[in-house]
Amino acid sequence: MIALVPIENLDRHFIAIVERIVNNTLQLHRPAGVYVVLIDNWFDHKWLEFNSNKVDNDANGWRHKLMLPPFDPSRVISQSYFCAIDSLSLLYEAFSSNPLHLGITRRSVGEISSSAIFVWYSKVGENSDRGSLMVYLSDDGKGSAWYASFTKNGEWHLGKLKGISKREFTALMTVPSTSTASNKRLQLTSR
Repeated sequence: MIALVPIENLDRHFIAIVERIVNNTLQLHRPAGVYVVLIDNWFDHKWLEFNSNKVDNDANGWRHKLMLPPFDPSRVISQSYFCAIDSLSLLYEAFSSNPLHLGITRRSVGEISSSAIFVWYSKVGENSDRGSLMVYLSDDGKGSAWYASFTKNGEWHLGKLKGISKREFTALMTVPSTSTASNKRLQLTSR
């Protein structure tokens, strides 16, 4: 499992949502690596699969060449990389990595790793009223991607989803059950 390092003045409830989704995605896919990138401000769904060919999917919807979104390096506040300690557990250790965003360079997720999750989320201050999250999966060099936006009016509400169904997203928000407790969902309501 991965804990996101808190940065001063970030909304802890939004960070908890991102962390929950990252860790539940890890449980589903068990990748060898995880990249987590904090972007300086909200971004919309147009960044999803930005430079990717929209017709190069296989029968399951995975792209043969899913390109990294071209965020300007100046928008990247932080980037973390975690590597699986072993293939059986969900233990990940932080390591240094080269920056994903290098300006004009176009790269696919498969060129970076054949088994990884790439996560971008927006910096959300305590007074912010919207946030965004984008997840790319790389498995055997192919890629899959989705985007979610959030709005805050007292509590965080799910906004737009793209590339993932509401059912799949809700499953990612579910806290895994323990032997003594039933499944619980994080405080997130849908509009």
